[in-house]
Amino acid sequence: MMKIIEKTEHLLKLKNGLSLFGLVFPALWLIGFTGIPLSMILIPMSSSGVERLSCKKIEPKIASCEMSKSSFMGLVKGELQSIPQVKEARVDKIDTTDSDGNSTFKHNVFLVTNQGSVYLPSQTVDDANSFNQYIQNSVEKLVIEKDNRVLDFGGILIFGSFVVIGFAAVYSMIDDLFSVDTYIFDKNTSILTLKKRGIRTNKVVEKSLSKISEVELKTVQYKTEHMDSYIHEYEVRLLMNEGDILCLSRSSNREEQQKMADLIRGYLDERSPKSITNDK
Repeated sequence: MMKIIEKTEHLLKLKNGLSLFGLVFPALWLIGFTGIPLSMILIPMSSSGVERLSCKKIEPKIASCEMSKSSFMGLVKGELQSIPQVKEARVDKIDTTDSDGNSTFKHNVFLVTNQGSVYLPSQTVDDANSFNQYIQNSVEKLVIEKDNRVLDFGGILIFGSFVVIGFAAVYSMIDDLFSVDTYIFDKNTSILTLKKRGIRTNKVVEKSLSKISEVELKTVQYKTEHMDSYIHEYEVRLLMNEGDILCLSRSSNREEQQKMADLIRGYLDERSPKSITNDK
């Protein structure tokens, strides 16, 4: 809805755009639109990194191991877990059910020490077999490393691309919601100044007041998509001598729009007695 910012004998300043209250909903919607995808990107990033199991023989059949894990694409180093006196790797088969309720199983891998067993949630049966082969031969060191950064980064990149494309599409649609149009009718300079300010818009256009031929209240109707009915809105327009049409404001409130058209027409009357209304 267009509002009066300043009105004097020689100056009329109008503004058309969202108020601070009107910006609350689009702003919250924009935060939600960007915040949810960003959180979905940060979650896999927080768990993405390198997990390393490093073992060194301290006796022919006993090793001392260390488990380390990084996060956030390997940028954050986790705590180093020491596992002394490891004798073997054990695999337990656990019966369970899948998401559909069907019976299935999973394998849990443990390192067996003199003090008990240490569960390794990320290790597989193949890793357990590799450790048991290592403990039986004369090799001094064993390193089992799992690096999921490349796979996770690929998923994040693909998902991020969709987020950027979606944000760009939505941004282009809602840009007008955040823009504010200011119209300054100045009789001292005989200039109409049109200013448009938005997220990516900063535009100023000047028109001569003498080129405004009419102030028109135009009735516009269009059919809704989901209902077999028509909606009527009313546009305050400036008709220019060269044939251009400047739409200053559109609203479903005919009374308010009529008042605004009369206001502009009354301001311009002293300049030109030919300014009339044309309600179509």
